[in-house]
Amino acid sequence: MSAQHYRGVIGVAGHVDHGKTTLIKALTGITTARAHEQAIGMTQDLGFAHFADAAGNPVGVIDVPGHERYIRNMVAGMWSLDLVLLVVAADEGWMPMTRDHLQVIRAMGIERLVVAINKCDLVCADELKKREEQIQEQVFELVGLLPEVVSVSALTGLNIDALRELLLTSLPKQAADQEQGARLYIDRVFSAHGTGTVVTGTLRGGTLRVGDKLTLYPSGRSVQIRSLQAYHQPHDEVSASSRVAVGLKKVPHQEVSRGDCLASDEAHCLAASQLVVRLEGPSPTRQQQVEVAVGTWQGRATLVPLAAPGLARLLPERPLPCFFAQPLAIIRHGSSELLHAGRVAWSGEVPTHQRRALYSLLSSLPADLSGCHPARLQLALQGYVESSALPAIPVGMVQGGRWLIEPDWLAHQQQAVLTLLAEPGSAFSQRELSWRLHVESDVMGVLLKGLKEAQKIRLNYEKWQLGDGESEDDLPAPAQAVLALVRSQNKAGYEPGKTGPGGVSEDAGEQMGLSLPERQKQLRNLARLKYVVLLEGGIYLDAGLYREMVCAVLADQQVGALINMAHVKDQAGLSRKYAIPFCLRMEMDGWVRRQDNDRIVLKLPA
Repeated sequence: MSAQHYRGVIGVAGHVDHGKTTLIKALTGITTARAHEQAIGMTQDLGFAHFADAAGNPVGVIDVPGHERYIRNMVAGMWSLDLVLLVVAADEGWMPMTRDHLQVIRAMGIERLVVAINKCDLVCADELKKREEQIQEQVFELVGLLPEVVSVSALTGLNIDALRELLLTSLPKQAADQEQGARLYIDRVFSAHGTGTVVTGTLRGGTLRVGDKLTLYPSGRSVQIRSLQAYHQPHDEVSASSRVAVGLKKVPHQEVSRGDCLASDEAHCLAASQLVVRLEGPSPTRQQQVEVAVGTWQGRATLVPLAAPGLARLLPERPLPCFFAQPLAIIRHGSSELLHAGRVAWSGEVPTHQRRALYSLLSSLPADLSGCHPARLQLALQGYVESSALPAIPVGMVQGGRWLIEPDWLAHQQQAVLTLLAEPGSAFSQRELSWRLHVESDVMGVLLKGLKEAQKIRLNYEKWQLGDGESEDDLPAPAQAVLALVRSQNKAGYEPGKTGPGGVSEDAGEQMGLSLPERQKQLRNLARLKYVVLLEGGIYLDAGLYREMVCAVLADQQVGALINMAHVKDQAGLSRKYAIPFCLRMEMDGWVRRQDNDRIVLKLPA
């Protein structure tokens, strides 16, 4: 099936006993009710059928339960529809469950609706006309649509062909979400001999091909398509919108559940443990336990009112797969009452410092979210976003690695960095600055690079500080690797070529891709640049650490005072093996002079 064969998927809704399943059989020739459902005369779970137009293009049909006890299953069948056929019995007319189904149709954002008045052979012409007028009024009052109405008899076949033709002409001519990436909420999972795990669902957006790799949400597991079927026919490729059976390669069926979602990267599926949703109608006034239906996923959640009108937080009991602007239904816990219809406006935890700004931003969005993009919201909220998240790069953005950064935000944050570093004695690592300013570490790297190029900051001993001059990050990569190795050895120092205590394994140097002569060359250069200090015996210490130990040894001393080796060992935290080379270096640098077994203090640190 190729993209031009697109026709769509129709859902059949309506009150229990109004003849939906019988009507589907008249339209398609397929009985969707299972044996036990036929025995009790009631649809309990989703049923599936299909028919074809004159050109052979298939149209999927989903039979949704009509009884209020199965409202959650009804919602699961509604998420993926291109059109809904609302069935009302001519002899009973509009019923409470008809209204409830229509409310769910509105909650799911479905705008194409056809009404079939079934059992028209049971009433007279005048009664039938009254039914039609009543139904159109009810529909218009609830959802603002004036639907096409066809009177039929599923039992006798009256007007079935006319209804089928109306359904075909009412379907969209192409998939509205074709460019949004493939996504398929799973409604059934089973194991088939010779195929393995098979999942079924309605494909929305994009195209699936045998061999494609997708992600299974909310687990995040990567899966590969082994086989494809659409309407009981094998295919190498299937396009939206279609009822599809997907065979998954090497995935145990116990690890896949109804409500999971298969999605391509382009679909930008989210595994959400927290959501901000925009609600239709009155906002909730208190926190409460509810049930949420999104796609074919259903589960409990905590609904938390927000100060911003029309917004609420949802905290599902387990992560749910969803998409930005996706419709969802919030149902009273333990009941069939639809409390709220809503749409996903934000996914993920909202840091406390960003909440007010986020809620204000979401409140300002237009009623129709289809023209919005979640990455643009993120850019507006925090000032940066991954470039891969946007379909096109906005004009004027600063690009830094994988990030797009808003220029005004960049300038503001750079000033914030300078303010922090202007505090007396301040020096911060990139990680510390990221934490203090709530900025992604990679983005902070872009901020710091700009400030350094402007000669406003420099890196010294892995800390950024104000001022121009030599900066550690200007060192070539081999020198930085060797410097990191020296620092990792702390007070034991690094002895190139030596293994065991006092040195490191030679494979540690080899893993850097640097031979021993190359490491020795880098060490000499680092010592010349005063990043490391060479002690007697070929031991290299980090220069900053060496100075800290000097300060510790000379603390509370006066010029001319005598200090012994025990004092040096204790204050510097060194064994005798390292204390002697350390003292010799202090003598070479003019801090002390040997006098018998003691040392005379010649100068003090500033």
